[in-house]
Amino acid sequence: MVGRALWRGLAVSVPEVRIYFEGDRRLTVGFRSFFDEFFRGMARVTLVACGANAVADFMNGLRKYPNAVSILLIDSEGPYTHARLRQVRQHDHWDSTIARNITDDQLHFMVQLMESWFLADREALRRFYGSQLIENRLPGNPDVEQIPKDDVLNGLNTATSNSSKGKYHKTKHAPALLSAISPAKVQDVAPSCKRLFDFLHTLVEQST
Repeated sequence: MVGRALWRGLAVSVPEVRIYFEGDRRLTVGFRSFFDEFFRGMARVTLVACGANAVADFMNGLRKYPNAVSILLIDSEGPYTHARLRQVRQHDHWDSTIARNITDDQLHFMVQLMESWFLADREALRRFYGSQLIENRLPGNPDVEQIPKDDVLNGLNTATSNSSKGKYHKTKHAPALLSAISPAKVQDVAPSCKRLFDFLHTLVEQST
């Protein structure tokens, strides 16, 4: 498989990178902005919104686009461990025959969920929600990947409840927040995000 060879130092061009992300298609514009440097650095990067069917859509993509470098991006739903990678490979929709050449480099997580990334850039939250953001209601742990999923969501909901934009809403607010937050700030406090960016950087280097 072409994609597998790329990050092993072989001189093979990258025909296309396809990122299958868990979430509504309305998030596409936000993810495109968040990954903008890679859209500028590579000829073809495609974002595929998968809703709740990310693993199934990822498998279908492997069948349909065998020469693309396909990447799966999903919420970890809890602290990240290597066991989470094994769980993905044991998913009901995981086809071990189709995916036999897929490495862990192609499996990535938003830890513990996408909204954890927003907590990495409080300045962006202040710009978006304005002075009505109740910042002290946000979880205080700077290690955003260690904040439980429920605490992330409850904190965002409470902190934004009095804002003119209303309480945090995934499809109404998240696309703009993804566009507003700094990828560098997220990587600084979210190792799993940095792992994804490091892999994407590798693909850009291999494509030039």
